[in-house]
Amino acid sequence: MDIVFIKNCKVLAKHGYYKEEHAKAQNFIVSVYAKIDTKEAGGSDDLKKTLNYEHIRKYIYEVLEQSPRSLVEALASEIADKVLKHDVVSVEVEIEKPDVWGDCIPGVRITRRK
Repeated sequence: MDIVFIKNCKVLAKHGYYKEEHAKAQNFIVSVYAKIDTKEAGGSDDLKKTLNYEHIRKYIYEVLEQSPRSLVEALASEIADKVLKHDVVSVEVEIEKPDVWGDCIPGVRITRRK
């Protein structure tokens, strides 16, 4: 199985458990890895035979630009649901919040299967 991915997509958004996180935008770094068979696409050179990573990027922005959510887990699940509508076996979504603390980067990584 192969992987189509977007790595380290940086989005400025207002999400978080605390009210102040809804008032001031912070950086989110999102990576999405979709497991898919790309053999047919590779043999035919036909974009319609694979998952266009432009779709993944669009989903990241659609989800992060919406009204504030409390948990990055909810954001990651919504992105995963959108990717799973394509012909993929599974998807892994990672969301990091690098602005929270200076000594580490919190976040979440989820895996969803069809």
